[in-house]
Amino acid sequence: MHPADNVRKVLIVSLSRSGAEVAARLASRMRSDGLDARAFCRYGNEECRKLDSSLKIFLMENLRMYDAAVMVMSLPGFYRIASEIMIEKNHDIPIVVVDDASRFAVAAASGHAGNSNGIASYVAGILGCTAVITDGIESTGGMSVENIARITYSSIANPECILTVNAAIANGDNVPVIFRSEKRRKLRSIFEDRQSEAYEDGPAIVITDRPGDADKVCYLIPDDISIGIGFNSRADESAMSNCIENFFDETGLSWEDIDYISSIKDIPPDIIDGRKTRFIRIQLEDLKAIDQDEMTHSSPKAMEVFGIPGVAEPCALYSLGPASRLFYPFRPCQGKVTIAAARRRKLSDGFISFVGVGPSDPDLMTMKARKAIVSADIVAGYATPLDIARGLIWNKPKVVFHWKDQQRYVDQIVSLYRQGYRIAYLFTGDACFTESELMKRFTGSCRKFEIIPGISSVQAACSITGMTLEMAGIVSFHVTGDIETRKKDLIEALSDKGGAIVIPRPYDFMPKDIAAFLSDKGFGDLPATVIEKATSSEERRFAARIRELKDMEFSDLSIMVIGEPVIR
Repeated sequence: MHPADNVRKVLIVSLSRSGAEVAARLASRMRSDGLDARAFCRYGNEECRKLDSSLKIFLMENLRMYDAAVMVMSLPGFYRIASEIMIEKNHDIPIVVVDDASRFAVAAASGHAGNSNGIASYVAGILGCTAVITDGIESTGGMSVENIARITYSSIANPECILTVNAAIANGDNVPVIFRSEKRRKLRSIFEDRQSEAYEDGPAIVITDRPGDADKVCYLIPDDISIGIGFNSRADESAMSNCIENFFDETGLSWEDIDYISSIKDIPPDIIDGRKTRFIRIQLEDLKAIDQDEMTHSSPKAMEVFGIPGVAEPCALYSLGPASRLFYPFRPCQGKVTIAAARRRKLSDGFISFVGVGPSDPDLMTMKARKAIVSADIVAGYATPLDIARGLIWNKPKVVFHWKDQQRYVDQIVSLYRQGYRIAYLFTGDACFTESELMKRFTGSCRKFEIIPGISSVQAACSITGMTLEMAGIVSFHVTGDIETRKKDLIEALSDKGGAIVIPRPYDFMPKDIAAFLSDKGFGDLPATVIEKATSSEERRFAARIRELKDMEFSDLSIMVIGEPVIR
């Protein structure tokens, strides 16, 4: 059996002919164990899809589509590209590295948080090889903070505590596990030898509904949990109750741990009478919005009858809302009932990171930007910045903005913020160059935020043309409303400095409109370069005199550099 129910989609990659055989063997066995395992091989066979691109590019664009990965290659080879794909330890994808001769399965990344230690043991069992697990805690028989969080279905409220507390556990110190929540009662027996009612100044792990502020304490907040149920006309209260009790037996959870139970039909009221669990009846139309990539099971019968691929899994996900994840996939029960369960970080204070993702080339994204994106519950922005960061956001709920209905999407993000979600709003380039107007719409309502700078298209244009900032004024028309003052700023910049870097406005003051305006003002003979999709693989440059641009069409992803020197 595979090591964890939250590992469903597994990526397997190999780079050699012998490695392809190992990848095929792993994929075949994992699929027989119920996993969605997909192998990509440089040298293909019937079990492998062809790996045509460079490994680094492939992983950056595809890795986060999966719950775990197995790399059949040398360990040093993997670590040469690890810095590009390993971003934030608590949100990295667990990766196991297997050598071409299938002698070792090495837990190479996210051993604790992602459980690559357990996955390495699983892979080693398939291949009949040695699992290599180098974490100090495992070597002493201990249990890490991340493992305790996983076992108790909790999220670590203050991840900065992990190194200190795990070091104490690895050193054999007595690190108590203290329960201060009414939830997870049945799971307390696992930690009987480590339980305490109090702690002093030393490291500790506290499972609580509200985090504290002690430096050496990891606060674990029990996740919200939802059960989704499907059932046919033969299912009665007894059948449903028995199936729920089976779920409790398998997971170690109990009724006080369940926040919601949901279905598309009413369940017998006695099932939850007297309990704090809330029942939600979900409309079929609402379930159609659930991303099928989040589901593990598709039922032809449910699709035929209801027009949706299932009932239990989408109900579990929908009742918790965005950023929920299945941890107990679809199970049939007694031929009458289906059941699934999802979890989501307990929402508290909302937070927005305004993230500049660079002009187009993902390699120009800063490490801080990458960390903010992978740590967010939800990502938002226009299609272009979301596309730049697509390799980081496969497994994230997305809010895609559109220019003509911007305020509706702003309101949606503000609502999510107020619910307690962590949101990464992505800007092309750098937020502070052109997006002050949009940020004001957010920050008037969302007081907890940070701005993460990026490389602006202005900086990219300077590097492409040789124009330096002290030689030119920067004028942005990327605003709504009147732009007459900005036009005056442009004339002033050209008059004083002889050069300007100009950001057009989609779609009514584009490069051709700017060229017509400047020609009428006597600047038609100045040299200029228009750069489309700067730093992308589709970058296009056109150098000419201003007057020659009046009838030329350019995309909305354009920037103009006017004046000397211009690299042609």
